Amino acid sequence: MPARGQRKDRPPIGDPTDPRSLERHLAEFYEWMAVHGYSPQTIDSRRRALDRLHVWLVERGVTRTAEVTKPMLDRYQRWLFHYRKANGAPLTFLTQKGRLSPVRAFFAGAPRRTGSSTTPPASWSSRGSSTACRSMC
Repeated sequence: MPARGQRKDRPPIGDPTDPRSLERHLAEFYEWMAVHGYSPQTIDSRRRALDRLHVWLVERGVTRTAEVTKPMLDRYQRWLFHYRKANGAPLTFLTQKGRLSPVRAFFAGAPRRTGSSTTPPASWSSRGSSTACRSMC
């Protein structure tokens, strides 16, 4: 385990060369935030939250952005609600919101950022905002 304040590098999950992979869209999202002037701390905190979601999705066999549906995100929200820390305490609602807000930001802008390289989930509206995450935050 790394010392406090040091990041543990995670191995890539999925195929980052696949233009429709969740891994690739997440990398594009992090780059988009950097280009648009988001602070390094904001990018890092969103990366940690989205990496948790990414691992959770891959454990369930979801590796492409287009495979993510509103029911999956609802299950992730429910999983966060029932998750217990090492001391047995649940996550606070503020922590849950902190882990869900980046998910909403990612899916809300994914169709605009990725252009035609991805087919958005059916739950996305034609305006590009995600109905999948609308009720989460």
